[in-house]
Amino acid sequence: MLDPATTEAVLERLGFSDPPAADRVGLAELYAAWGRTVPFDNVVKRIHLAGGSSDPIPNGPPEAFFERFLRDGTGGTCWPSSGALHALLVSAGFDARRGSAAMRDDVAGPIPTHGTVLVALDGTDYWVDSSMLTERVFPVVPGAESQMSDPVHHVRVEAVEPYWRVWWTHPFLPEMLGCLLLDDDVTEEHYLARYEWSREFSPFNTFLNATKNIGDARVTLAVGQRWERTADGVTSKPLEGDARIKAMVEEFGFSEAVAAATPLDEAF
Repeated sequence: MLDPATTEAVLERLGFSDPPAADRVGLAELYAAWGRTVPFDNVVKRIHLAGGSSDPIPNGPPEAFFERFLRDGTGGTCWPSSGALHALLVSAGFDARRGSAAMRDDVAGPIPTHGTVLVALDGTDYWVDSSMLTERVFPVVPGAESQMSDPVHHVRVEAVEPYWRVWWTHPFLPEMLGCLLLDDDVTEEHYLARYEWSREFSPFNTFLNATKNIGDARVTLAVGQRWERTADGVTSKPLEGDARIKAMVEEFGFSEAVAAATPLDEAF
């Protein structure tokens, strides 16, 4: 669990004057606020790796993650952001578990490359993902197929023994990505170890990648472009020079210092 002062400060940043109720409505409110406030991004990781340090990537532990979020507006990639979201949910009274999954298992195989969060409410598990930022939580039931229809955040759940595979809408490409759950209850140590493993194997090591829900859109800064997915489709425009800094600071909420320190892209 988080330090009570950290929990209070984070909930306040998310827009809560009081903790949300530990029920379905409260979970929906907290997750929606997370997706509109805490970006999925690789900024801390990019700065650290570009500096050449062999020390652990510094935003892995939840308290360290939130220290940087409260100070600089940074989020994290799947392992640190899932760990932080899990810690916040537990501190807010939810029955949450850390999940370990294989993103794009159709390409990479059943390797634990993705962290997610499951929340149990009234005997049903809900998928609460800090990377997919689906705006709404949805139930996942072993052996059951389901879907969440949404023009921006469409989701389909495929039953795969003993758990499931979640298909979700790519932030800007015209495809859905599959994410196979491998373990529905892992430790913080597993998350930290996989985060360190990712310094050698990850698509988020060489170029800026950040996603956040803004208004009715999912906005992504990646591969030198600012992408915006809305109900009308996907648009993009170049993200260079001052436009990059401006988007990072004004749209994503990163501090000017962190935006300026984020290395330029190496490769896509």
